[in-house]
Amino acid sequence: MIKLRQMKQETYQLTQTISTKQLKTERSDLVQNKDLRYKSHWQEILQQLKFERAQGEDISLKDLEASENMLRKSLIAVGELAGLNESEITVDWQRIKLENQFSDIHIEEL
Repeated sequence: MIKLRQMKQETYQLTQTISTKQLKTERSDLVQNKDLRYKSHWQEILQQLKFERAQGEDISLKDLEASENMLRKSLIAVGELAGLNESEITVDWQRIKLENQFSDIHIEEL
């Protein structure tokens, strides 16, 4: 049986919060009409978070390919605006794909 403290920690982790106060502020949708003194209410919140997470992870291969194509088209457009030739853009694209194999790449880094 999972303890209340463990549930709280898992909830904070999934919501990227560090306290009940922050959770109430940032995710009021989860805590509305719940008394956070009770374990059963934390169980409901955690169950909802796990459900949301499962829904968010349901990305198809088609979606991933479409996202990759959109990113490549954007890179080409930006590269052309920056005065890069086709081979320089291709090198950048290959670098991005290689880096992505080892860690997540965020748009801000590009």
